[in-house]
Amino acid sequence: MNKRPASCFLLPFILILAACTATLTPLPPEAIPAASPTPATTPNSAGQLAAATCADIDAAWGRDWPRLLAVLDRLIQNGQRCGDEPLLSKKYAAHFIFGVSLEEQGQLAAAIEQYRAALAIDPQRKEALNALFRLKSLPRPTPPVCLSTPTPPPDPAPTATPATAPSVTVSGQQLSLSGRPFVIKGVNYYPRQAPWEQFLTAADPAQMAQELDVIQQAGFNTLRVFVWYQPLFTCQPEDAIPNPAAFERLDQLFALAEARQLKLIVSLNDLADVTFRPLYTDWAHYDAQTTYIVRRYRHHPGLLAWDVRNGGNHDYGPDARFSEAEVLAWLKHITQLIRAEDPHHLLTAGWSDDTALTAPLVDFLSIQHWDDARQLPARLAELRQASPKPIVLLAAGFPSVGEGEDEAAQAKNLAGVITAARRAGVAGWVIWTAFNFEPAPGQAVTVDHNFGLWRLDLSPKPALKSLPLP
Repeated sequence: MNKRPASCFLLPFILILAACTATLTPLPPEAIPAASPTPATTPNSAGQLAAATCADIDAAWGRDWPRLLAVLDRLIQNGQRCGDEPLLSKKYAAHFIFGVSLEEQGQLAAAIEQYRAALAIDPQRKEALNALFRLKSLPRPTPPVCLSTPTPPPDPAPTATPATAPSVTVSGQQLSLSGRPFVIKGVNYYPRQAPWEQFLTAADPAQMAQELDVIQQAGFNTLRVFVWYQPLFTCQPEDAIPNPAAFERLDQLFALAEARQLKLIVSLNDLADVTFRPLYTDWAHYDAQTTYIVRRYRHHPGLLAWDVRNGGNHDYGPDARFSEAEVLAWLKHITQLIRAEDPHHLLTAGWSDDTALTAPLVDFLSIQHWDDARQLPARLAELRQASPKPIVLLAAGFPSVGEGEDEAAQAKNLAGVITAARRAGVAGWVIWTAFNFEPAPGQAVTVDHNFGLWRLDLSPKPALKSLPLP
């Protein structure tokens, strides 16, 4: 789960600036005293260099976008801070809203230039991406650098064979392991200092070991982890050329989890490209990569299940770029591909809604729940009527900050959801998320960074004690 501000491009131009101001970042930025410990410099109207301070951001915002961007560049170059929101985030917003104003004036080429500048700062934020998609002006993706020869290495030797590494199986509406009931008690996991796209590029194995110790000692038995293909593979995606350094980090996670008897639900196709070479229409681009990942880990004793796509239901619908039929056709294709390579482990699809549509293609049904606990029983009952397969609450969580939210409310809300799920007879539950997250450089702290059961210093929140753990 990584909530992003909603796109603004569907609003009438007369409203678009106000709407984006409300959804992007606090605009204009908070007032900051003019005093700056290390003043930057920027040309004034006479062409001379004048001191640039945080107060200049307020003075230029909405009035002089080129000057504002010059001020931000100087302040960023000097390592200056102006309030809680990182300057790079302010610069993204400045480029985007400057683009909106240019587009409103009919200056499309200039607007596209600003949208592309915003996209270069943060490709994961959707406002600039959606604007460029609408204007049919997406930049061509930069070809990845080749890190190895264009010949995939042989599959690594399995650490275990299916005969010596028992798999979790379906037993009626529940799961079992080695003939005994197995109830998933899990957490969705990213390293606290390397979440989302940083996971496979910046995670520290020593910190992961420390974090998994904390998780195991609390009584959890399962981790759900997310696999982003881009850092795992180098050029020629159709040939699945692996990046050894990234796979080494993923190998270490598998080994660390196994050493602590933590099972892994591996969510494939995380942060997938649905724009340049879309996941749902460019199957060949990703099939070889998925095949390589499945072959590499299919006999690992810690593997519990493959989750083929987190939140796939969000990729179709009125505001999406794909139809339900396209997404379900891909789902049928990818589940067949994975089963052909690994018939021993369970498959699921981590939809947050419309889960019944996945029932014919998966071994257990996954549901996500982010609302009041009172709404969950009806959702589970409806899903139970649609299919007799086991149901796992694959993601549920609440922030500990925000309007009307604090750590006590987080604990109460989470306890209510897990109680409702257990009463409904689910086969397990997985909390979003284990830890609070540290934002990346230039990224603002948001509510999404504060869903953890543990704080950044690894101290537990009250929510951890509210869970039915040993």
